[in-house]
Amino acid sequence: MAHQASITMIGSYRPDRIVSNAELAPELGVDETWITTRTGIVERRFARPDESVTSMAVEAAQSTLSAAKVAAARVDVVIVATSTHMLQTPASAPMVAAALGCAAPAAFDISAGCSGYAHAIGQAAALIDAEQADTVLVIGSEKLSNNIDLTERTVAPIFGDGAGAALITRTETGNIRKTVWGSLGERAELIRQEPDWDTLRKYPDAPGGGYLRMEGTEVFRWATSEVPKVVVQIADAGGVSLADIEVFVPHQANTRIIDNIARQLGWQNNSVVVADDVRRAGNTSAAALPLAIHDLISSGRAQPGQLALQVSFGAGLSWAGQVFDLPPVA
Repeated sequence: MAHQASITMIGSYRPDRIVSNAELAPELGVDETWITTRTGIVERRFARPDESVTSMAVEAAQSTLSAAKVAAARVDVVIVATSTHMLQTPASAPMVAAALGCAAPAAFDISAGCSGYAHAIGQAAALIDAEQADTVLVIGSEKLSNNIDLTERTVAPIFGDGAGAALITRTETGNIRKTVWGSLGERAELIRQEPDWDTLRKYPDAPGGGYLRMEGTEVFRWATSEVPKVVVQIADAGGVSLADIEVFVPHQANTRIIDNIARQLGWQNNSVVVADDVRRAGNTSAAALPLAIHDLISSGRAQPGQLALQVSFGAGLSWAGQVFDLPPVA
């Protein structure tokens, strides 16, 4: 089957509040240099108390539709990738669709941790290629500041909030190549919520507060060992070689992981533009890829039409990615 799905526009929403390392450091018992050295992150954004996964998703989606000059009523499917929507049910996506004014589309959330956006892109492309949809909104939206312990050094300096949206439409020559994805549930404990909701319901005073916990050293070892292999698989599935790739958009986990992966792939010497939005956005989980793409294009470091490869990885352990042509941004 010929590919028909293309990413035709990307929009973003970044909360106004900038949280510097200097602000976080005293609570963690470290200085700001300690944070920068270990993560490469200088600052991140935290949403306001009245902002949510849903409200940020709406902001990103509205800018995307407006820039693409596509009416919300034309959207067939809305997919929100998130792990921080604070309701088990209903999902965020139907509420996003209603706020946008969509005409009763299919709407559902994907929970695949940081790899959720790339999973959702794969789903959107498959729906269009199978003639189940013509226009799909994919949104990655996270409010991680709700889910992190600001005294925990392994997570507090890393994560931030934000949303990014992609408009996926049917075109004569689709530019989204085959998705490569997978999971390793045997290592699921490396990134987890602790304790689970059932424990908190039974024991409201249980320590942990339902916060995100991560075994950072083990995640680093796994990502730097396995993700380069996944990148090669993504290029092969997309029918291209690593030498064809012009822009690399890795999950924005931290700069040490990004630099290590790029070096292994031979992309560390400006031969390929490598996204590094994590430096000023932090790790925004499912929102990280669209935010990083928006940053690359809006800053002029990359151009619409260039051949890009994106890959994301995280809780599950899960991963996903694909080759595609960079779209314009809102």
